[in-house]
This record gives sequence, structure tokens and C-alpha cells, in this order.
Amino acid sequence: MEQKKKKNLLSTLILVAVVVIFANLGSRFFNSNTKAKLSENNTLSERALIMNQDCPFVIDDNTRLDSVTSPNKNIIQNNYTLLKDNLVDIDIDVFKDVFKPEITNQLKSNREAEFFRKNNTTLIYKYFDKEQQFVADIIILPSEY
Repeated sequence: MEQKKKKNLLSTLILVAVVVIFANLGSRFFNSNTKAKLSENNTLSERALIMNQDCPFVIDDNTRLDSVTSPNKNIIQNNYTLLKDNLVDIDIDVFKDVFKPEITNQLKSNREAEFFRKNNTTLIYKYFDKEQQFVADIIILPSEY
């Protein structure tokens, strides 16, 4: 059982690294197939619509960005699927404890996050397993990044 936990933790850490890289380079990948471009003049809803034109977007062999939404005025929600993981194999507390600080630190140093900071945007990273079972929400408030 301990070996399985170590394997799951290692998978989670690898996934964190990929998400961190994607957080820094994401906007460069988006718009590859779209006519509309992300700009400082876009509203959050417009940004979500533009980003969705390239979704689903496979980030790595275990992570897919399925959609981006703006459920409220100052919220952007990224919906991910963990393509190889089942909910029962994920330690949700470890998942959140590892991901939230990594994503937050990357947002603090990412100049592309300035748009969201400027607009007082809460960022929600919503994860589902390969069976589309809800895994976790990682919520990052504007004051945190």
C-alpha cells in the first residue's frame, strides 16, 4: 500500500510540474487555431470564449484542459481531466497541498497573470478523473497571487 502512495505522489508531482510549465506558456499555445486573439481589452468572458476555441487541449499524456469558463464577473475556471487517474487512487489532500502553492507561486512570477490581478480575478482549477468524477477545486484568490 505504501508503494502505491509513493507512486501516486510521484505522479502528482510530475503533474504539478507540467501544470506549472503550462501556466507560464499557456497563452502561447492558445490561439493557434483561432482568428480572435487574447488582448488586454478582452473581458474575462471573452477570454474564456477565445481559449475554448482551442479546447480540449492536451497538456501532457495525463492532463487535458477541457474548457475555460467565467461563471461570474471576476472568476475564471479551468476545467481539467486527469486522463490516467481514478479518484480512488488520488490522495486529494496531498493533491491540493502540492498544487495550490505551486500554481500560486507561478502566478506571482508570471507577467501574463497581471491581467487577472488587475481585474481582481479569482482563479479556479477544477479537476476530474478519467471517469469524469470530480477530484478537487483549487481556488486561488486575487490576494494570493
